[in-house]
Amino acid sequence: MFVWTKLYVWKCRAGAGTVVTHGLLQAVLALVLMLSPSVLRAEGRWALVVGVAQYQSASIPGLENTLNDARTMSAALNNMGFRVYLVENATRADVSATIAQIGVDVPDADLGFFFFAGHGVQIGGTNYLLTAEIDPAQPDFLTKQGLTINSVLSDLTAIRPQKLVVVLDSCRNSPFGVDQAYGTGMALLDAPENALIAYSTAPGAVALDGTNGNSPYTAALASALDGPQQDIRDVLRYVRAKVRLATGGTQTPWFVDNTRAEIVIQPRDPVPLDPDLAARLDGDISLLSTTWKTIATSSDPRDFELFAKLHPEDQLAEVALRQVTLLRQDDRPILPPMDLGVPDPNPDVPGGLGSVITECDVLATGPGDVMGLVSPVPHDLVNIRAALRACTNAVTNEPESARLLGLLARVLRLDDRFEEARFYYEKAAALGNPTANGGLSDIHRYGLGVPSDKVKSAEYARRGAMMGAAPLQVLVAMHYREGWGVPQSFSEARRWLEISANSGYASGITALGDLYQRGQGVPKDPAQAFEFYRQAAALGKTDAMNNIGIGYMRGEGVAEDLGAGIWWLSRASEQGNPYAPYHLGRAFQKGWGVKQDARQALAYFRLSAQRNFLGGYLYIAGMLESGDGVDRNLPEAYANYRIAIEAAKARDTIAAQKEQAEAEAKLADLIPRMSEAEVATGQKIAQDWIDQYGLLDFNLVNQ
Repeated sequence: MFVWTKLYVWKCRAGAGTVVTHGLLQAVLALVLMLSPSVLRAEGRWALVVGVAQYQSASIPGLENTLNDARTMSAALNNMGFRVYLVENATRADVSATIAQIGVDVPDADLGFFFFAGHGVQIGGTNYLLTAEIDPAQPDFLTKQGLTINSVLSDLTAIRPQKLVVVLDSCRNSPFGVDQAYGTGMALLDAPENALIAYSTAPGAVALDGTNGNSPYTAALASALDGPQQDIRDVLRYVRAKVRLATGGTQTPWFVDNTRAEIVIQPRDPVPLDPDLAARLDGDISLLSTTWKTIATSSDPRDFELFAKLHPEDQLAEVALRQVTLLRQDDRPILPPMDLGVPDPNPDVPGGLGSVITECDVLATGPGDVMGLVSPVPHDLVNIRAALRACTNAVTNEPESARLLGLLARVLRLDDRFEEARFYYEKAAALGNPTANGGLSDIHRYGLGVPSDKVKSAEYARRGAMMGAAPLQVLVAMHYREGWGVPQSFSEARRWLEISANSGYASGITALGDLYQRGQGVPKDPAQAFEFYRQAAALGKTDAMNNIGIGYMRGEGVAEDLGAGIWWLSRASEQGNPYAPYHLGRAFQKGWGVKQDARQALAYFRLSAQRNFLGGYLYIAGMLESGDGVDRNLPEAYANYRIAIEAAKARDTIAAQKEQAEAEAKLADLIPRMSEAEVATGQKIAQDWIDQYGLLDFNLVNQ
């Protein structure tokens, strides 16, 4: 199988967007070497972005999203003012030659950035990036053909960037057979001086390729970069938190930092505007102002060309066209767009889905969206930069589409543009979008850009529920169950859950089972609860699987069967449920159906905590406090109690209030047994965790 290599280079070398094969590249490089370096010196920031999706050997499976990942990162870094060199389906020689070009174009740069998306493996602690020409049929193919991280680092440092960031989204499963299996994931490698190496997952673990256009890591990283001026370390900490949550704790990014100075990532300055025009944009929420604010710092002339085409009569169209001229004079390559697999219209079916589904649908549809036409994207995996552009364009073309307005509002909310999000949610809701009412309910419940108002939250939840949306029927039931903005009423919650369950909605069926299990609004009936859990588990609801496991372990609603209980809990845990690892931890702690193992118990509690279940933090703290079977660590115990308390306040449910009270009591008992230094250490650990991961996502787990 032959694989084309594409390099997107600057006009001074081969023309913007030119497709260059390796032989031509060498000739171009020879010509460039004869030119004066001063002519070619850029602003001092370069980025080499490599994406490998196809391999010349048919025995190596391709990767679905790596070219999209490379294109996404190229666009984001281009906006950050980097001189971007994008190489697609590269060979090892292509990478080396491009590094040599960068050394000529941007010698002694202030900052260099290397990004790789593709297969990566390790052997004997050495990391290899698999470029397109790798041939497993050849003897010692890795050592002879593979591109080692060490060699890349050596080549990059040789062109003398003052600071270097290396990002590896390359720890996918090994593409080789059992007879050629290598170490799982990537080995941890120390960064050279003045360099930072970021891994998409922890050492020895596997990163996911993703299913919605980008890998989880790249989606989070590109969205984080498309923000205000910030240090790269803060960006990477934020990305770690988002990926950890989005993957249910199975993927935790990592970075090794050996730099001394700040590495500041900042977008271009916005396009300067006349004061009156700027005031109009700031004082008015409209599709035009939202679109302009989305592209105001863009380095891509196509953004402004499209704006002028969509809004030709507005005064800003002239500004946009001037920006197109300026950007095209800047000699930046026109980078290729993502390939999102949007279906082509079917000429035999006028108005068919192929003519309706947009890039906005693919990038922004959320779980539980009753108007959704494609597979949903969890909130932590949305490529916000791409989704904002796609959705503003889609809504401009269809300004009365309740579905698209709701999607635009969702992405604006994820981008912390809460006032604009509320504006578009209100428009979508007025046009009949039930899910938009759910968005408005959340905005008022959590106080996103407005004062928290649970009465309004309940009103919006009820509106969506009355429109027949099962997820909103569960949401309004939660308001009655918890007393959020309405009188607490378990019987009213039950009625709404019964309506949701009658439509076959798994979350509604599970929540209805919970009421029977607890005797809330109905006589306590574990057998009836167990039957509801069976129904929901058959529909794939992992909470229900977890509850079935608990039922078997306790003999509630079914005959006790510890083996069956462990099986159901393991099944739920393997599918990312946050509660099942907690119950497995209890089983290993007590020896229920398994051999007692304190360290295995602690590992399960940590997994549950990684998935944002508060009970996990409580049990981690308890084990570290007592030292029962594990190393005693009072500052860590303090930190876990404190995290549980703060997260419970954010979650604000009946169960969370009980966990908060329990954690507060245990912390109060612990503190007198700690020194002032230990308390200070525990406080710092807790605050660092909260600063890194945040608490809002505790409200979103399993919702």
